Amino acid sequence: MADSIQAPFELALINALGATAAAAQRKFRVSIHDGYSEPLNIFALAAMLPGERKSSVVEACRFPLVEWEEEQAGLIEPDLKRALAERQIHEETQKALLASAKKCQTTDERTALACELAALQDEAGDLPTAPRLLADDATPEALAVLMSKHHQRIAMLEAEGGFFDTLSGRYTGGVPNLDAVLKAWSGEAVRIDRRHADPVILNEPTLTLILNAQPEVLSGLAQTSSFRGRGLVGRLLFLLPKSLVGGLAVETRPISSDIREAYRRTLLRLLDQPWNDGQRPYLLRLDADARRLWLDFAQGIERQLAEGGALHTMRDWGGKLPGQTLRLAGLVHVTLHSHPHEVGIDAALMAAAIRLSEYLIEYAKAAYNLLGADDTIECAKAILKWLTLERLDSFTARACLEKIKGRWPKMEQVNPGLSVLEDRGYILSEVAESPKRGRPSRVYLVNPALHGRPPC
Repeated sequence: MADSIQAPFELALINALGATAAAAQRKFRVSIHDGYSEPLNIFALAAMLPGERKSSVVEACRFPLVEWEEEQAGLIEPDLKRALAERQIHEETQKALLASAKKCQTTDERTALACELAALQDEAGDLPTAPRLLADDATPEALAVLMSKHHQRIAMLEAEGGFFDTLSGRYTGGVPNLDAVLKAWSGEAVRIDRRHADPVILNEPTLTLILNAQPEVLSGLAQTSSFRGRGLVGRLLFLLPKSLVGGLAVETRPISSDIREAYRRTLLRLLDQPWNDGQRPYLLRLDADARRLWLDFAQGIERQLAEGGALHTMRDWGGKLPGQTLRLAGLVHVTLHSHPHEVGIDAALMAAAIRLSEYLIEYAKAAYNLLGADDTIECAKAILKWLTLERLDSFTARACLEKIKGRWPKMEQVNPGLSVLEDRGYILSEVAESPKRGRPSRVYLVNPALHGRPPC
């Protein structure tokens, strides 16, 4: 797909996984032991500049889902027409009964008429609804309503990032509206009471969210503090593929019809998979070797979350990575077997999922830097901006603290930022002579290239 469309491979990968999740979510969970399992839905953000053919990739990945929805809508059309006709008859009958209410002389007559109207309303029932898998840009409440009507699951695979604007409060006066979406990532129960409408009650909501947006969306995520504070950012798998624009092949081959058909059949097989008893999910197990690999990986991630570890500044994301790895392994596993719950996830597949997760760590680090989530990097940027604006050739650590202490009021907070700049060659520490009074302050020389001057 990536070769045919001339789009980044990562873009094709995450959207194909998202389409698979749309077909498999709620039907399967990956279980490590009794009491701990992961669902197969995922949240992901692929950030790329315009011209990367995001829309073409999204359409190529979700076409089996769209075709299935259209087929299901066609199947219920006769029932829908009949139900609409019956509803019209019921409405006319109700009007006639209401008109006769004026003739009621006694309480018994009015009671009998009310009972007749109630029975008529019960007979009407709800109109048949075509099954849905996909939603476009919608409010969280609208997604919850869709899930309540369609096995408590729905998916969004979109080529834009406008949904984040909705979450940040586009329709709620700037107040972020996250609860239903956050709970639908982990399958927590949702209760929504609506004015002038029936409440929405979901016991196991499941949402897959794949957004393919421009990099500016990351800035929007950073500006809405509750996105990270409430845990949305930590739930996202980030991909920042290298742009192919400027090196694209003009003449390409179409996607093989055999591959396209195999992909379509795979998603349809998952959709046709009968629900487990009572719509409980099938549990996918790991074989012994796969389980050992995952436990070692999870333990390694735990060490990186410790103070000073590689994931220490992004614990909200790193802490969920072992579970995300299970989800990714489960998504691939269900595409490989006609009865996935009868075959254990093997070590080769788990090793591949772990390798993918290790790549995702690097993308997440880059995304968090763009988000401003890494405070050390943000401190370094602030110092660099000060040095550039004032075109300094040298400075003291104390002077640096005075300039940026609004956000970093202590020297122990500034020192990591200085270390980053020194590691990257922007500045060089110099031994300063001890003053007659007070503590000495470190002196730094600024790389002349920062101001466009040649080195001395």
